[in-house]
Amino acid sequence: MKNRFADTGKSYAGYFLRFVFCLVLTASALSSQAQSRNQVSGKVTDTAGEPLIGATVVVVGTTTGTTTGIDGSYTINAAADSQLKFSFIGYAEQTVNVGARSVIDIVMEDDSQVLKDVVVIGYGTMEKKSVTSSITSIKGDDLTAGMGGSTIATALQGKVPGLTISGSASPNSSNDFQLRGIASVNASQSPLVVIDGIPGGDMRAINQEDIESIDVLKDASAGAIYGTRAAGGVILITTKRAKQGSVTANYTGEFSFETVRKYPELLSSSEYIEYGLGEDYGADTDWYKELTNDAPFSQRHTVSIAGGTEVAQVYTSFMAQNQKGIVIGDNRKDYSGRVNARFNLFDGVVEVRANAQFREAERDNRNSSGIFKMAFGLNPTIPLYDPANPSKYNVVGNGISGTTFNPVADIMLRTKNGKDQWLLADATVKINLMKGLSLQGTVGIDKRQYQEYTYVSHDHKESIDNSRRGGASHKFSKDNRVSVEAYANYHRVFREDHTLDVVAGYSFWQAGGEDFSMSNYDFPVDGVGPWDMGVGSYLTDGRASMDSNKDPRERLLSMFGRANYSYKDRYMATVSFRREGSSKFGVNNRWGNFWAVSGGWRLSNEAFMRDVAWISDLKVRLGYGVTGNNGFGNGYTTRMYKANDMWPTNGVWQPGYGSIRNINPDLKWEEKSELNFGLDFSLFNDRLWGKFDLYFRQVDDMLYSVNAPMPPMVHDTVMKNIGSLENKGWEFELGGDIVRSKNFRYTSTLRLSHNKTKIKSMGDDGFFLDEVTFPSPGNPGTAVRLQNGLELGQYFIYKYAGLDENGKWMIYDKNNEIVPATDGSTSNLVAENKHFVGNAIPKVILSWDHTFKYKNWDLSIFLRSWLGYDVFSQVNMYYGLANDSQLNVLKSAYTRNRNIKDEKILCDYWLDDGSFLKIDAINLGYTFNLRKWTRYIQSAKLYLTIRDVAVFTDYNGLNPEVNINGLYPGFEYVNDTSTMYPQTTRFTLGVQLNF
Repeated sequence: MKNRFADTGKSYAGYFLRFVFCLVLTASALSSQAQSRNQVSGKVTDTAGEPLIGATVVVVGTTTGTTTGIDGSYTINAAADSQLKFSFIGYAEQTVNVGARSVIDIVMEDDSQVLKDVVVIGYGTMEKKSVTSSITSIKGDDLTAGMGGSTIATALQGKVPGLTISGSASPNSSNDFQLRGIASVNASQSPLVVIDGIPGGDMRAINQEDIESIDVLKDASAGAIYGTRAAGGVILITTKRAKQGSVTANYTGEFSFETVRKYPELLSSSEYIEYGLGEDYGADTDWYKELTNDAPFSQRHTVSIAGGTEVAQVYTSFMAQNQKGIVIGDNRKDYSGRVNARFNLFDGVVEVRANAQFREAERDNRNSSGIFKMAFGLNPTIPLYDPANPSKYNVVGNGISGTTFNPVADIMLRTKNGKDQWLLADATVKINLMKGLSLQGTVGIDKRQYQEYTYVSHDHKESIDNSRRGGASHKFSKDNRVSVEAYANYHRVFREDHTLDVVAGYSFWQAGGEDFSMSNYDFPVDGVGPWDMGVGSYLTDGRASMDSNKDPRERLLSMFGRANYSYKDRYMATVSFRREGSSKFGVNNRWGNFWAVSGGWRLSNEAFMRDVAWISDLKVRLGYGVTGNNGFGNGYTTRMYKANDMWPTNGVWQPGYGSIRNINPDLKWEEKSELNFGLDFSLFNDRLWGKFDLYFRQVDDMLYSVNAPMPPMVHDTVMKNIGSLENKGWEFELGGDIVRSKNFRYTSTLRLSHNKTKIKSMGDDGFFLDEVTFPSPGNPGTAVRLQNGLELGQYFIYKYAGLDENGKWMIYDKNNEIVPATDGSTSNLVAENKHFVGNAIPKVILSWDHTFKYKNWDLSIFLRSWLGYDVFSQVNMYYGLANDSQLNVLKSAYTRNRNIKDEKILCDYWLDDGSFLKIDAINLGYTFNLRKWTRYIQSAKLYLTIRDVAVFTDYNGLNPEVNINGLYPGFEYVNDTSTMYPQTTRFTLGVQLNF
C-alpha cells in the first residue's frame, strides 16, 4: 500500500517534470535567435521627469528586448532600419524609428490607468471603464509587495472590501473566505475560485509569485455567468504569461523568523501557591510558553524564467519553502513548479495555450486545539519531566494529581506526517475565424491527493489510559476533477460609436473522489509506526478499524451566454444567462436558470460635463442578477449505503450495513437574487479615484437539515428547502496619487465596508434553533439562537445585573427585573430569561495602505481595523474565575473578576468590545541598479517586512480578530486553534534579483 501511494505521487511529479523540460528547451531555442545590432541607449521618464523603472523596450518583430533600470535607463542592440516599442503599465505605448540615433530618450504619457485597466470578468476581459458590475481587481505585483512569507489568503486580507478571511498563524492553517456576509445557512458560503479559466480551483495550490492578477466578482450581475457556484461570489486568478522578447529571469529569497506578540496572563507558580489553589510540586512551568518555539526560522525561494518570440512564449517558475511554526510540532515544507506556454500559429489564426502546475506540501502537524486548553489549566508547579526519570515526560505524574495530560508530551510522543499533492493542467485552443470572431476550447484537470500517517508511542497518555502499546493510523484521499469549456467570442464596432461583445458556450464539470483509512493498536516496539500496520495485535483479534468510501461523481452541465453593448463609451449594458444542471438534485429539479442584467452611464462623457475639468471620469452602475447554490454533499437525493460500526456476532466481529442518510428527491437549488447600485469616479486628472457600492441580497429556498420522524425515516434529520435570508451592506474605496514629483511619490488607498444579515423565515412561524453549546462545569448552555426575523450576530445569553453581597450573579429576567441567577434550589437560568444582546459583526471593516517612494527607496504601511463589535470570550469565562474547578486561572480572576464568588454562567459580563486597529504590515526596500557593474543582473532589491506589527485595542482576551464568518461569529473559543494559537509578529528579510 505504501508503494502504491508513493508511485502515484511520483507519476504526478514525473509527468510534470517531463513537460517542464520540453518547454524549457523550447524557450532556450527561441531565445537563441537574437542577433547583434548597433547599441542604442536612453532614458524613459514620465511627464513629471520621474524615471519609469521596469518599462519594456522591444525591437519590433524580434525577440530582442530589455527593461529599464532604477534610473529609467536602458541599453539595447537595434539595427538602423528597425523600430523600438516602449511600454509600461498605465502609460500609452510608443513606437519610434531607430535610424542613425544611438541615444533615444522617451517621455511616456499617462494612459488613464484607472480607466483602461483590463478586468477579467469570466470567459473574457473588459476595460474597467466599461464594467457595469461590482468587481475588485488586484495586480499580482501589488499583492506580493511586502508579503513577507505570507500566503495568498493573508495578502488578500483587507485588500478587497467586503471579503473577510479567517485563519491562524499556523503554517498548516486553512482559511475560510466569506464575501459580503453570509450567503447561505447550510450550504457553501465560500466564493468560487477560478484559476486561468478553470472553475473549482484550490488557492493553496498556487504560488503567489505566479499570479498576474486577481479579480473578485462580488455581485450577482457579475457572477451569474458562473451559475450554480457563484452564490458566494467568484475569485478569478490569472497566472503570469511570458511576453515577446529576450529571456529574463527573476529570483526571490525570503528569510523569516517570528515571535509571540502576546502571551496569556496566567498565574505564575508563586502566585498559584500564594492563592492556595493547589499543591506545590516544586517546579515553575509556564505550560503555554513550553508549547512555543523560540524565534522559529523559515525560508522561501522562488525562481522564474520567461521569454519567447512572436510565435512562442514560455513562462516557468519553481518554488521551495520551509516553514517552522511558533508552536512545537507544527511545521511545513512546500515545493511547486509551473509552466505556462503560449503559441501563435499560422500568422495568429490559431493560438494554443498550455499551463501545468505541480505542488507538494509536507506537513508535520502534531498539535491539536486541546493542547492550548490544557496548557491554561495545568498547575504551574508540576514539572514538565517525570521527577523519577528526568529523561521522560511527566505523563501520569507518579502520584501527582492533575497531570493526566501533558500538552508538550502529547506533541512530542506523537508522530503525524501528512502530504498534500496538487496537479493542475489545462490546454486551450483558440481559432480566430475572422476579424472579431473566434472559437475557443479548454480542457482542464485538477488532481489532488492527501495521505497522513499518525503514530502514538507507548509512553503517550492515550496508550497508558487504554492499556495498550502505542497506536497507528493511516489516511488517504484523492479527488479528481475535469473541466471542459467550449465557447465563441464575437466583437464588433458598428459605425464607430456602437461596440458589441458576445460570448456563448458550453461547460462540463465533473468531480469524484475516494478515501481510505485504517488504524491498529498495541505494537511490540515503537519503531514500527504506521509503516507496518499488521504488527499491532488489534488486527489479529478483530478490533482494528478500516474504512473506505468512493464518492458518487458530481457533474455539472451548462449552457451560457453574455452580451456587452456600449454606445460612445457613454451608455453600457450587459446581459448574461446560464442554464445549468446538477447531478446532486433529483430529476424534477435538476436544472436551474441563472441570469443577470446590468447597465452603466458614464456621465463624464456627456456634453453637460465637458466643462467640469476636475472630474476625469464619473459612472453610475445598476445591476441585478440571480445565482444558485448547490454547495452541499452528494447523496441527498439518491440513497447510498455503507458499512457502519463493527458488531460481535458469535465471537466474530462483523460489519453492519445501512443507509448513509435520509433522501429527499424534491431538493432544488438555493437561489440568490441581488441588486447592486454602484458609483465609480476619478478626479483631478486621475489623481484621486474611488468607488461606492450599495447592495441588497436575498436567498430563497435555503437548504437546511431539519428534524425527521423515525419511522418512517431511518435517520433523524433530512435536507429540505426552507426559509429565506436577507443580506445588505455597502462598500467604499478611495485611492489617491497624492504626491508625485521627480524623486518622491506617495499613494494611498482607503477601504471601508459594512454588512448585516437577517433570517427572514425558516419554515414555520415558531422556528428557532439554539446553537453554540458550552459544556459544564457551571451553567453555560447555548449562546446563539436562530429564529425568524433575527439579525445574525446577536448573542442569546443572560444580562448581567451585578453581584449580590456574597459575590453571586444577579441577572435581568424576561421582565427586565433583577433576580439572582440561582436562589437556593431555584434557578432563574432558563431560556425565558435570556436576552438578545451585543453584536458580533463589525459595523465597519477598514483598511488603509500607504506607499512612499523616494529615489531608490520604497516604504509601505498597511493598517487594518474592525470597529463596533463584541467578542464573547469563552477563554475568560472558563479561566477567569478564582473558585472555578480549573487547576490554574488567568490573573484577571484576582483583579478584574476578584469579587465574583460564583461558578460560570453564560452572560454578557463576558462580552468585550473587540474594536481594534492593527499595523498589519510594514515593508522597507531599496533597489540597486547593477547594470553599471554587471551585464547579467539588471537590478537587485533588498527589503525588510514586518507583519502583524502591533494591535491597539481595549479587548481583554487573547485576540480580538476572531472568526466573524458563518452563522456563529464573534466567539473566542477554548478549543479553536484560530483563537488559541499564539499571535505572532513575523520579521522577513528578502532579496529580489532581476536578470
